Amino acid sequence: MKMNKGFNITMPNVAFAWGTKYHMTEDEFMIYAHLQFMRQGGQWNQTLTSVDMIIQYLELKTKNKQRDKEKVIANLNSLVEKGYITIDCEGDMKKVFFTVKQVQGILSTDFAVEFEEDGKNRRFMGFTKISGEHYNLANNEGRALMVITYITWRNNINYKVPKSEWIKVLGIAKSTLEDWFNDYKERFLQVFEGSHYINEQGQIRQETNSHVIADKGKQPINLEEKSKKAKTESFLGKLRSQVTDITVMSDDEIFMQIFDKNTFLEFKGYKAWKETTCKFVKTNGQKKLDTMRASKNHIAGKVADKLEREYQEYLSHQKQQSEWMEQQMARHDDVWKSNGEEFISSYVKKEKSSDDFFFED
Repeated sequence: MKMNKGFNITMPNVAFAWGTKYHMTEDEFMIYAHLQFMRQGGQWNQTLTSVDMIIQYLELKTKNKQRDKEKVIANLNSLVEKGYITIDCEGDMKKVFFTVKQVQGILSTDFAVEFEEDGKNRRFMGFTKISGEHYNLANNEGRALMVITYITWRNNINYKVPKSEWIKVLGIAKSTLEDWFNDYKERFLQVFEGSHYINEQGQIRQETNSHVIADKGKQPINLEEKSKKAKTESFLGKLRSQVTDITVMSDDEIFMQIFDKNTFLEFKGYKAWKETTCKFVKTNGQKKLDTMRASKNHIAGKVADKLEREYQEYLSHQKQQSEWMEQQMARHDDVWKSNGEEFISSYVKKEKSSDDFFFED
């Protein structure tokens, strides 16, 4: 199932902490991301779903329906045990709708996973934001989404990931890694080979490769231009200090789309502007839209109108999804009542909550 490119979620960086209880498998990673994207309107950390829906949306259906359901349930239970989610379910999970909540304690500033390996201290904490566009590039493949997310995180702190680390993060062999990366190069991955140099012993060595996520159908990303853009954003620091909307303030893409005149306004930024309660963001976003509509370039005005249509379509889709969910629940209720089944509430561990924060390694 494709997601709206303007949506975004937060993936805990401790999910990559190999050798610890928090390390996610590729299936767990994909399901966890999917559950976030399927959050109901107004519920920032809550998803009402069913095993059948997860199988359908993630295209996990095989000839063995029973095994499909057992596999999904096993991954959900594992995510509960690892502390990422809680599940509120009445009855048999294979048959009923249930509520999944994202545990926020694992994203708190006090929570970190640390361990020592080969004389180097490793520290995982915080989260990485993933857009619907990146999610779609993975095409329901958990390992691909892990690669996309890990590259996004590490690039944000200018850290180049060596092959030895990829093997541990993904839990695969070196030969398998090369095969998968060759496939990803065809779909979404750009690899910039590190320069060769001669070390103190006179041996030829190569610096660690750089990785960038880019849709194959789009213009390749230029690393120098990307760095230049990041420096340009620093000039907007005074404006950022006046923003009270956490989403706009912490997401550089959204911030630039609303405040930078040279950055195109896309659905992600438009949606944030429509839904913000920050007067400063509202005012500056409106100024940009007014400028677009008043521009001699008629395309700019059309873009502004198109964004509004897309936003209304998004609201309509959310409403339809909610109505469909209610219909499905009503239909299941009728079936359960006709069968005379009884349900027993399961124990649910209460999760902690905390504010979002930035990550570090």
